[in-house]
Amino acid sequence: MTQPIRNRPTAPSVAPARTQAPASQPARANQVTEASRADVLNRAELARARATTAPVQATPGSWRGGANTEVGRAIQTMRQRLSDVNITIKGDTPQSLFDRAILDNKHVTNEQILAMSRVTLPQLATDPATRAKVLERVPNARELPVHHFTVAMLSAVTGIDRAALSEACPDLGLTGAPNTPLLYAAKTERMQRSTALHDFTDYMRGAGVKGMNKAVWGVENRILSAAVSALGGGRY
Repeated sequence: MTQPIRNRPTAPSVAPARTQAPASQPARANQVTEASRADVLNRAELARARATTAPVQATPGSWRGGANTEVGRAIQTMRQRLSDVNITIKGDTPQSLFDRAILDNKHVTNEQILAMSRVTLPQLATDPATRAKVLERVPNARELPVHHFTVAMLSAVTGIDRAALSEACPDLGLTGAPNTPLLYAAKTERMQRSTALHDFTDYMRGAGVKGMNKAVWGVENRILSAAVSALGGGRY
């Protein structure tokens, strides 16, 4: 007997799965956009800050040697000794003039700076007879601001006590020379400043540090370098 054919059960149709974007995707996109915008703003702000911030100035003379070198230590000591001197002549303090004319002067060598640091009072001192002539012609020589200005520079470099240096060299800061008819206290600040610097270099030359006048004034001779100084010349 023929059996009736049973219909096979129909397999349930499987609908293709829908691909749905995660619900958080728009939020994440917004977060990325906000982060990018913040990054751009931060970079712009940093660029503005860099454009308006003054560049850091190098310490005068730092190019000569680091703080752990002999010349670097000498320079640091010299500048520290000048930090409390507030005398100003023609816009310069003893420290600013020393920095510009000596420390940052490419014509002044490290060897000269070290040699200056070893100069002693006897090498600089004016003899007693000459001191008497100075004070006879300019009785208030030791009271002049330009005298204290010049003494401060020489004291800072050598380590000699300022009072002792002033006592031994009353002519420091006076224009001219004690043993010539020309010796006076300059009236103008321009002349006072050039005299202070020339006294510094010429006294160092006299103490045995050769080439100091030439390094600053372009000529080593005492009289010729003084003339260059008086005319406003110099290599600094």
